Amino acid sequence: MSRNRALNPVFTLLKCWFSILAAMMVFVSMPASASNLDQLISDEELKLSVEIKTQDVAIKQQVVLEVEVLSSRTFRDELVLPYVDILNAVVKKSEQKVARSVKTVEGKKWFTQKSHYYLYPMQEGEFTVPELSIPVSIELGDDKSSEGVIQSQPIDFTANMPVSNVETDALIVSPSAEFSISTDRPLTDEFEVGHAITATYALSVANSHMMLLPEISIPEISGVELYRKPAVKENVLNRLSKSNTATLKQQVTLILQEEGKVVLPKQTVTWWNTKTNQLELLTVEAQTIQVGDAKFLDSLSAALGFSNGVKTVTSVLKKHWYYFVIAAIFIAAITRLIVNHSADLKRYFVARQQLKTKRISIQYYQNIEKKQYNKAVQDIYVIVGQRHFSKGSLQLHLNSEPNDIWKRLLKLGYSKEAECSDSDACSVSMAEAKTLLKAINDAPKTRRSPFRFSWSLN
Repeated sequence: MSRNRALNPVFTLLKCWFSILAAMMVFVSMPASASNLDQLISDEELKLSVEIKTQDVAIKQQVVLEVEVLSSRTFRDELVLPYVDILNAVVKKSEQKVARSVKTVEGKKWFTQKSHYYLYPMQEGEFTVPELSIPVSIELGDDKSSEGVIQSQPIDFTANMPVSNVETDALIVSPSAEFSISTDRPLTDEFEVGHAITATYALSVANSHMMLLPEISIPEISGVELYRKPAVKENVLNRLSKSNTATLKQQVTLILQEEGKVVLPKQTVTWWNTKTNQLELLTVEAQTIQVGDAKFLDSLSAALGFSNGVKTVTSVLKKHWYYFVIAAIFIAAITRLIVNHSADLKRYFVARQQLKTKRISIQYYQNIEKKQYNKAVQDIYVIVGQRHFSKGSLQLHLNSEPNDIWKRLLKLGYSKEAECSDSDACSVSMAEAKTLLKAINDAPKTRRSPFRFSWSLN
């Protein structure tokens, strides 16, 4: 018993030492405290540089906020920029990888990490970049590190409206911009009623963001069915120049409904050129499409509308009159032959027309069954042409139900992204196809108006 009592003070002392040792081990095993990071900052072994090179900018002009962390020791983790919110400004982090480097300044070696924010002020006034709390992790050696945050000071910059009487939404601000149009087939081609052509407007704006691009408004055009596709906007990163280009593509499909000239109106985009500090207009000129053949009228007007043309025709008649006499005799003989056999010719052409109509009708039903609606539309135009009324006025000869079927067939044939509330709106059934064709065949035939030359062409 006396021996156990003698050992009790020893055990008590050992417990006390073990408690102190455990507390020291926990303290040592903890990550480097903020005091270690503060010590690095106070010893100027860890620095943060946040700067804006341009303090006075235009509305929607890109402002580059450069963030660089410098340390005399290696970084354990990659730089991560915190979320920043600035009132009335669009703030985007750089999508490029953090730039790491090693440099020597006044004989001292520094490890650096650099990244950027891109700021776009959306209205006039003073803007303030708030304090940034940048998380940092530094290697201290012996598998130890120091973690914490390093803070920056607020930075101010100013945005001004470069010009008056221009809506902000319609303005692009950039050192370089392009605006163009392209078509899926040359506009010099020969177009007929029922043909379709797709035009694509393309806008490219350097050092901007797709959120800032304006909309391209395409108005309705007489004699044309228009199908506008949603605008496609995206950011294109150039890794060589380390710059962003915002692009917009707007497609519109035109289905030609009437003969004559169709004009896509001129389009303009207002551009503030930050390189020259001047207001410019990016313009796509009006595009003209000729539907039907206008060469005959143009040549006739040119020949008869000017004295030189009349003289040329008179000279040809005097010089080659005998050819015209031979041609007149030949035409008279042919005319007599046609008159004598007019009944046979009429029966032949009627039978031939009926055979052709039947063949086109079968082809039309086959295209409906295969859901090749664009080909089915072309078949309808061929049948309408045989009915001797204008293709552009087809809807005037149809009542409510066939007219709705025709409009749906047009939409399915030429609009690739037609929105459908139900499955029936995305197809044309065989019964509906027969209803439409019957309505066209039952429509009264109309005589085509004979061509009359107008002296007003002069």
